Amino acid sequence: MSEKNVTCPKCGSSNLEIVSDVKGKGVSGLKVCLCGIFGLCGAGKTKTEHYWVCKNCGNKFKV
Repeated sequence: MSEKNVTCPKCGSSNLEIVSDVKGKGVSGLKVCLCGIFGLCGAGKTKTEHYWVCKNCGNKFKV
């Protein structure tokens, strides 16, 4: 799907922008204190999702 053909499913506007939403766990202080440097292994796993956001009505939907 081309960016020019994308419209908001709620209001039909083509006045859209792409935003990224990053979700995940950071490093907890307790984990580092209890496990030392080995507590950092596997830390900071994140997932990034991209969304269209309508500038007219504020509707947010996946790219």
